[in-house]
Amino acid sequence: MVNVSAWIRRRRLRAAAAAAMAALLLAAGCGDSDDDDGGSASEPTETTEAAGGTTTAATETTAPATETTEAAADTTEAAGGDTEGKVTDFAGYVGGSGAADASLPPVKIGYFNQQGGAVAVSETNIDGINVAVEYINTEAGGIGGHPLEVVTCFVANTEEEGQQCGLQFANDDSIVAVVSGPTFTGTEAFYAALAGSKPVVHGVSVSAADTVQETAAILYGGAKYILAPYATFARDTLGVTSAALVYPEGAGQDEAAAGQSTAFEAAGIPTEVVSYPANTPDLTVPLIAAGAQDVDLVMPVINPADCVKFQQAIEQLGIPDEQVLASPICINAAVAEELGDLPQWIYAVASSLSIDPTDPSVPPYTDILTAQGQEAHIGDPWVLVGFGQTMTAAKFLNSIGPDGLTTDAITSEMDAFTGPLILGSPVLECGKYPEAPAVCNDYTQFYKYNGAGAWEQAGDFVGPPEGWTG
Repeated sequence: MVNVSAWIRRRRLRAAAAAAMAALLLAAGCGDSDDDDGGSASEPTETTEAAGGTTTAATETTAPATETTEAAADTTEAAGGDTEGKVTDFAGYVGGSGAADASLPPVKIGYFNQQGGAVAVSETNIDGINVAVEYINTEAGGIGGHPLEVVTCFVANTEEEGQQCGLQFANDDSIVAVVSGPTFTGTEAFYAALAGSKPVVHGVSVSAADTVQETAAILYGGAKYILAPYATFARDTLGVTSAALVYPEGAGQDEAAAGQSTAFEAAGIPTEVVSYPANTPDLTVPLIAAGAQDVDLVMPVINPADCVKFQQAIEQLGIPDEQVLASPICINAAVAEELGDLPQWIYAVASSLSIDPTDPSVPPYTDILTAQGQEAHIGDPWVLVGFGQTMTAAKFLNSIGPDGLTTDAITSEMDAFTGPLILGSPVLECGKYPEAPAVCNDYTQFYKYNGAGAWEQAGDFVGPPEGWTG
């Protein structure tokens, strides 16, 4: 088995991490901060919610394994006070300063996400959107002086809702672009209805339908592309020789699980992959089917609702926390409250980790959340991604100016973007994968949580293993 203590680089993150953990626990005690539709932006947010419907169950399957490789992040000082690959001047990144002029007509963007239904990947991404909008309008000059305004439309359970949102945005000439959260229901219908009429700026995508769009940019990466580096890390840093992966089928994680498993195969690490119905109450069953008790590494590719169930299952099976490698999706207040603390797993993150104060871009971000009274969201990776994608969308719009915001002009800005990406990977290459032209990132970094707010960086940003092609 892997000896975690032998390879973790001793970089203590206690002070800020403990503060963030306290905020997480406070938020959990205060109730429903995870399931609202935003509303923290200073400018009004128009909300159009699509009609409800039915949701999908899943069937169980098994699949093979995946990959791994390496790459280092450059942290040398760059001009303008920033660190190479790291943005620290957030207003400068957007392209303005001071408050937007409330007397000017707003520049509108749409926001599309799956939330409010039976299954959702993130209902807090919108909170990051709203924090960014408030910052842009009060500190970064809006869009050429005009306030930025968000018009929302949500999918709950059906494909038809995605079509309705696509039509709404396509037919509204005042909306110049769309930012999107992680959707897996209604995504194809949304794009079919939108028909390329508006550019789409994603944070992290969980749907293959996003990755193939010529008028979209997935800034922090498509799910399978940012899970593929797990194999590089597992092979080169952990020395793993066997792994197990479990995921809920039909719940937005199929694409991610496929990317991760094929990457481990490319890396030469035998991996047993088992899916389970999304409403499975006891995850010991798929874990036993995957042979999780007999491998070096166990990987949950899950949604937030399964985090506590997964931790309870590995405790029942006697699987140590340090043998779990997971996305940051379980770093949230609800999990911390129910378990008494976050699981002490190894976490992978394709952006900055918002409780790592040694990352130069993190303190400005946490200062903004604190100033807006949003400390409870500091540890939430989906809030960070929502913030970053909106700040970058505003950067594209300001580069053009409020009078020239056509789809072609915005798409040209997206295509030409080479970074640095705010709170993002130091390696950015939009269009790297011909079959997935919207994907901009395939690099991921790694942290180990040791409990009571103590984090250690386990590995720098690395890319997929050699030979993995997506």
